[in-house]
Amino acid sequence: MTDQLLFNYISGQAVPIEILAVQEWMEASENRTNELARLRNIWILAGLENEMDPISREMETERIWNIIRSLNEKEQRRNFFIRLSKYAAVFILFMCISGVVGYYISDSSKHSDNSFSEIIVPKGQRSTVVLPDGSKVQLNSDTHLKFVKFDGRQRIVRLEGEGYFDVTHDKNRPFIVETAISQVEVLGTSFNVTSYSDDPCITTFLSNGKVKISDLSGNVILSPGEAYTYNKVTHESTKRKISDQRYSSWTRGIMVIDKETIGKLAKRIERRFNVKVVFGDNEVQNHVYTGTIGDADLDTILEALEFASSIKYNRKGDTVTLSSKN
Repeated sequence: MTDQLLFNYISGQAVPIEILAVQEWMEASENRTNELARLRNIWILAGLENEMDPISREMETERIWNIIRSLNEKEQRRNFFIRLSKYAAVFILFMCISGVVGYYISDSSKHSDNSFSEIIVPKGQRSTVVLPDGSKVQLNSDTHLKFVKFDGRQRIVRLEGEGYFDVTHDKNRPFIVETAISQVEVLGTSFNVTSYSDDPCITTFLSNGKVKISDLSGNVILSPGEAYTYNKVTHESTKRKISDQRYSSWTRGIMVIDKETIGKLAKRIERRFNVKVVFGDNEVQNHVYTGTIGDADLDTILEALEFASSIKYNRKGDTVTLSSKN
């Protein structure tokens, strides 16, 4: 794989045959996929093709080239992640100092309906991005955030996964979050949207402000502290008052589990830590657990589950086996 080809892919200049070649190269290693996704994110976050002066753009682009050369020559993944984090901090700091916050989307005239900028957060990772209008989005593991329109008239993003949005007020430009089958429209507020493709439900929780949700059930208005859930399978919906912050606790590194089956909890663990959870018996999936725990360390969560419930675990590499205690 050539340095130039990787650079074209990261900078969005690759033609279809080049994209295919890079994708085939990435398929050989999940680490390659994660590294290229992260590097692509940094390119977008830094807005290198837009609002920076030529000297700064040349300097930061050379940094990207250096990372690509290192990746292609040595593929030292651990060092790559360390260097990449440092560069991300440098990029974001520069943007703030120069008065340009977050990253910039190309003019809408440059995008067709099938082409938009995208932030990808792999399993096992989390990310925070600042949008051109000053809105901040915290993205959970295994999440894609696409920008459909972000100009002087509209602010539209498309979410697959989970994100906590702190939206800058702008009465002339409603902020719209699109999911697979619904829209969340706001003027300025803080809310969480959970919309994973392999989950049966889409849930929106409002921290403050007001949002309007539109789906196949119609339109629903949420007030602070309310959660709205739409079931994609049964097409049933519910709105209820939540006394805690379970839907946004992940942004503070806390996992809140409220009468959740181990089978459902396993999905959250897989996304958060990029592991595979298997079950030693059928019964274990039906065990119900309630608790609150920090989610920074996988072993800590597994030990808590084993201590407080009737299950046991065995971890080998990236595979965790959960079984019922005899």
